[in-house]
Amino acid sequence: MTTTTRRRVHPDLAHHHPRVTRTSRGGWTWACDCGGASARSAAARLTWHQAYVGALIHSASIAP
Repeated sequence: MTTTTRRRVHPDLAHHHPRVTRTSRGGWTWACDCGGASARSAAARLTWHQAYVGALIHSASIAP
C-alpha cells in the first residue's frame, strides 16, 4: 500500500506580492499588502504594461 503525504505550502514572506487591477477610469494600477502602490493620480493613467512592470519591480524587493 502506498501512502501519499500532503506537501505543506510555505508562504513566501521574503518578497512582496503586488496585484495589478483595472481602475474605474479605465487605467491600471498595482497595490501590495505592504502598503506600496502605483501612483493613483487622475492625470497619469498607467497602461497595463506599465502597471505590470511597476509591480514586478516592487516584487523583486525584499520585504521588511
